Amino acid sequence: MNRTTVLSRKLIYLVILLAMVVPLYMLGQPSGGSGDTGGQLTEMRDKFNIAESDLGEISPASETMKLASLGLRGVAATLLWNKAHHYKVLHEWDRLKATLNNIALLQPHFDKVWEHQAHNLAYNVSTEFDDYRQRYEMVREGTEFLSKGVRQNRNAPRLVWYTGWFYGNKMGMSDEKTQFRKLFSEDEVLHESLMKQGIAVDSPEARGPYFKPDNWLVGRLWLMHGYDIVDSGVKIRRQTPLNFFETGPKWRIKHAEAIEEEGVLDDRAQNAWQLASEGWRRFGERSVPTTSPFTIKLGQLDELVRLKALRIEEFKKTVGDAAAGANEHSDFMTLAKRADPKVRLQAIELAGEIADLEQRRNKTDGYRKQINYPYWDTLSLAEQEERTVTARRLIYEAEKANEAAELDKAIDLYEQAFAIWAEIFDDYPILTIDDSAEDLMQSVRRYSVAIDSEELPEDFPLNAFVEMMAGGREVSSEVYEDIRLTQKEKAEQRKKELEAEERERERQAAEEMKAAEEKKAAEKKAAEEKAAEEKAAEEKAAEEKAAEEDEAAEMKKEDESEAETSGDDKTEEVSQDDDAPDAEKAETEEAEVTEVETADESDSQAESENADES
Repeated sequence: MNRTTVLSRKLIYLVILLAMVVPLYMLGQPSGGSGDTGGQLTEMRDKFNIAESDLGEISPASETMKLASLGLRGVAATLLWNKAHHYKVLHEWDRLKATLNNIALLQPHFDKVWEHQAHNLAYNVSTEFDDYRQRYEMVREGTEFLSKGVRQNRNAPRLVWYTGWFYGNKMGMSDEKTQFRKLFSEDEVLHESLMKQGIAVDSPEARGPYFKPDNWLVGRLWLMHGYDIVDSGVKIRRQTPLNFFETGPKWRIKHAEAIEEEGVLDDRAQNAWQLASEGWRRFGERSVPTTSPFTIKLGQLDELVRLKALRIEEFKKTVGDAAAGANEHSDFMTLAKRADPKVRLQAIELAGEIADLEQRRNKTDGYRKQINYPYWDTLSLAEQEERTVTARRLIYEAEKANEAAELDKAIDLYEQAFAIWAEIFDDYPILTIDDSAEDLMQSVRRYSVAIDSEELPEDFPLNAFVEMMAGGREVSSEVYEDIRLTQKEKAEQRKKELEAEERERERQAAEEMKAAEEKKAAEKKAAEEKAAEEKAAEEKAAEEKAAEEDEAAEMKKEDESEAETSGDDKTEEVSQDDDAPDAEKAETEEAEVTEVETADESDSQAESENADES
């Protein structure tokens, strides 16, 4: 390297330094001299709302820390980040929290500091504790850290959104969600802190079925606060508008699901689903910015399809025969350019409208698929029906009865619930991919154990659902619909077979009945003939008997006549014979009397002799 090269490089450096001084000089100039608006930098801070007072709450400690770092704020922040990690590894939680506060003081307007460290406290540090109450305290530390960040960055909708997402996701979907939700609803200190930040936890919008603040609804209030900031003109940074706006309505749905899981299965759950459906419908009506130079509304897909069909019909009428065979996939602009010059301009305008509607339809459809918009819409509609709440209540009660070993009651409740779920799935097949579908499948397995049979009955109402869930096939509403239709065809075919079998049985029964009637008639006829023969025989016997009696009577009459002729002599003989026994009887009686008197005299004589001797 020679001296010329070194000199040239130094000159270049000097020019660059001078060039950098010029803008600093320009920015350091005072304003036009009117009023007290300050210099150019002050005017620019006011214009872009980046003054400290515009960004958020002013912290004197933060300003002191910045001054104390002597311009080496970035270096100091890096050292503190390393120290925070060190304390985390050593489980020195108090020092960790103090270090995080110092980082926040050095970088109060850096969103990622608040997001990262809040996540670190709530998701990573909290898992180091065994007691769920200690874990809840650390989750609470994370949410309060975020709330502090929101106060110092009031124009940061992403930070507000993250706070609302935190309350819902961490407290409502973690493994300890049951305990966290209960602790949050009773955390009056946190409630008071939220009230001071403008979150109305005492309003009906934040209270659950037991009239206590619900973490899902409080998170939704945070999200709605973020939506208000965006609607006031603040741009969304580091997040897609679709994801930003969908979370609030979805937290309503999550709230309804949560209270049903906790056993609230009555009109309160139905009301929660109605509110969730209304919120999702309003989300469908919100204008959502896209990557294209237009906004969309997710709930207007059908309207776009209808408008496109109308424009196509209008285009056909305008162009005439040249567009007679056009459909929605045709190149309308080409057809318009070939149209009659008299209507060409109008046709081109219509072709442009059709192309614009098609772009909007494609974009709307794509965005709907990104967040599964039809599924949540259908879910909220189906769940607000009374039969759905009833089905979930029956499943809940069946599980309780099954746990208590009341099998008969559990089986009855299971069967009632399955019949209702079959109707719901037929009307809303998309619900077969719901999170609760796996829970329902578990209930089916427990029902199978309760009835002590691995094979479900042929008429089991959820056969299509079970086949999809247990068959190793892809779980989707389309698959369920295919299975259901296949089973429906099989059921109809089986129904026809059963009807044919029934007709055959009826035919055989009719033939058997006819044969039985013929047999019965023959037997009746035979019986009648036999009765007639017996009657004739009886009559004949009666006649013979009467003849014999007549003959006997005549013979008796003849005998009586003969007896009358010899009757007198015999009468006298008979009279004598009748008196002889009476004479013999009298003689016997006299002899007996004589013997008695003789005996009496002998006794009297013997007594006299005995008396004399004495």
